[in-house]
Amino acid sequence: MGGKVVDSRRKSGGRGLSLMGEDSVETGDWKYLGGELLRRTIQPVKDVPFVLYVILAIIGLGGLGIWVELVKVLLASGPFDQTGLLIALATFFPALIGSSSLQLILASTGNGNKVLVSFALLICGVAVAVGVLINVFFETYPAAAFRSSIFFALIAVWLWWITNGDDPTYKSAPVDAPSGGDTDRPLKGDTSGFVE
Repeated sequence: MGGKVVDSRRKSGGRGLSLMGEDSVETGDWKYLGGELLRRTIQPVKDVPFVLYVILAIIGLGGLGIWVELVKVLLASGPFDQTGLLIALATFFPALIGSSSLQLILASTGNGNKVLVSFALLICGVAVAVGVLINVFFETYPAAAFRSSIFFALIAVWLWWITNGDDPTYKSAPVDAPSGGDTDRPLKGDTSGFVE
């Protein structure tokens, strides 16, 4: 039988490899990556604790250096120096992208998900390169450097979002809800006839 071994861990819950015939329709890594990124982008929107955490902790407190520099710019009476704001942006996004990428790599490695590991490595590498390029070319192309910093700051927040959206820490439903609730609660009914 002509066939190829395809990594089916994503479809089968991490159970292993399957042999697919050449004429079988296969999802492919690109389609899986697109679907997984879309799912991880949309699914957390319904979790209020998660969304508020992103707004308050990641954007509000994590971007505090950006907010301080933005207030300085808004309160400036004359022409302002945007260097401080650019430095705040240019240090925010590599830190958040780096930590989120490493977190995604560690989580995906444990699941054997090479597609997400590869994606996280790519994003991390691009963030490092862009961070260096922004600092090198800021003097020559300040507007492009500023726009790039804003764009990558948004990418950094999105990457944190997709990395942590499945984390039960940020869910409003109890973690033990699928198992029927708290296992320490007393059972209903008469259990006197049963011996432990």
